[in-house]
Amino acid sequence: MKVLFVYSDISGQERYGARKYYSGIGSLSAVLKADGHETALLYLQQELPRQAFLAEVDAARPDLIAFSATTHQYPYIERYAEYLRAERPELLRVIGGTHATLVPEQVAASPAFDVICVGEGEYPLRDLCRKLEEGGDFSHIENLWVRRKEGMGQALEGTYLPSALDRFWVRNPLRPLIADLDELPFVDRDVFMYGSILKDNDGWVDIMAGRGCPYDCSYCCNPGLKRRYAGLGRYVRLRSVEHVLGELRALAERYPIKTINFQDDTFTLDKRWTLAFCQAYGASFDYPFWINSRVERLLDEDVVRALAEAGCAGVRIGIENGDEELRRRVLKRTMSNQEIIAAFALMRRYGLKVYTCNMIGVPGETPQTIEATIELNRRLAPEQFQFSVFYPYPMTELYDICVAQGLIRPGVELSDYYSRESVLNLPTLSEAELMRGYERFEALSAELALKRASPAKHRLYRVLLKLYGGDGPRLQRHLDALRRIRRHKRDTGHNSLIRE
Repeated sequence: MKVLFVYSDISGQERYGARKYYSGIGSLSAVLKADGHETALLYLQQELPRQAFLAEVDAARPDLIAFSATTHQYPYIERYAEYLRAERPELLRVIGGTHATLVPEQVAASPAFDVICVGEGEYPLRDLCRKLEEGGDFSHIENLWVRRKEGMGQALEGTYLPSALDRFWVRNPLRPLIADLDELPFVDRDVFMYGSILKDNDGWVDIMAGRGCPYDCSYCCNPGLKRRYAGLGRYVRLRSVEHVLGELRALAERYPIKTINFQDDTFTLDKRWTLAFCQAYGASFDYPFWINSRVERLLDEDVVRALAEAGCAGVRIGIENGDEELRRRVLKRTMSNQEIIAAFALMRRYGLKVYTCNMIGVPGETPQTIEATIELNRRLAPEQFQFSVFYPYPMTELYDICVAQGLIRPGVELSDYYSRESVLNLPTLSEAELMRGYERFEALSAELALKRASPAKHRLYRVLLKLYGGDGPRLQRHLDALRRIRRHKRDTGHNSLIRE
């Protein structure tokens, strides 16, 4: 069989500058190929008109369409699936991914899909392809919700009640989680035309060492996924060190690698595994690598030293908010600011770069808590940081809180994770104050870049900032205007000399 994966990444290239590789589809494709099937990928970087999308599908000549969607991208995916339902009804339409796993009831309310994959999809999708190839009944495959024939092309009319779901869908139970990730083949990168992606991303290779995160951050999908998988095995699993190194060796034989980028939520969860990995990696490779981790897992000097000696170039850490009380009470992040500062000092001592992740506009946010986040980042002076406006994802604790408190504005949909807008009406923070906070983060980004480039100029900037009453955005606007005037004078003076 030939399976066409459809992945929507609308606006992604605008943010990241290049297409990205996503290991979930890579793993599904690898398992299907190992079972003798053919795969292809339609990677949507911009919205396609109806006929253009259908033409792309027709050109691939698939037997099965497999959609994957995040919450932000789901409205696009639903629209494209509906195009196929209306004009290519013979093609079976499957949807999976985090959104379908967390809120399958919402997905089931749409007439656009025939099959919903809930949970890990490698073996359910393989079993579905086998049944389709054999011409057998596929309605009882674990992890799959399968639309009943009498419900084809019908919607649930807005109700997610179990009685309505069971009328239209066969909802099969979940199978146990894959206990040993080493049994899976290395992810397929060819389906993404990986050589081109690697070139566009300056040799950065994205890779996963495991699955799952044990923490219960109120804004994250992991607690919801843990509830979904309750009783089905260990949620957090790591591949063996040798399996990870084996994939890296295979990649090094095929591609011009510059940097290894581990995308695991918390790479340093298991100290013994981390130390073993660092020792083996340092003895085998000299590529710098980046990881994601948490403050609590980086207060151990043995771990930080091992990372540095193995060639770790930097660490991405979620700070999220600089106000300790809001961070603990609302976001369920219990580290103190002093622990954050201590972890950063330890990483700096061993030469590791640091990238922080921050949110603004969470429930309970005020102009003062935004300023606390800015001031903490100013003190930490990370090499880079990201900041985004909070979005309440379904099946998270904060989503439930937002619904209970009536904070979500009706009819607002955001396709971009990094949108400046909020979907919330916050009684503690106006839209103007939120925008002001966003602009102050932008000004801080420029300030820290100046500090890295020229400490002397940064000292002058800090003097000016005091004169501006701490108004970084206004100072930046005036400095930008001054630069434009100077460029104009330089260019016009140059042109007049040419004319003479």
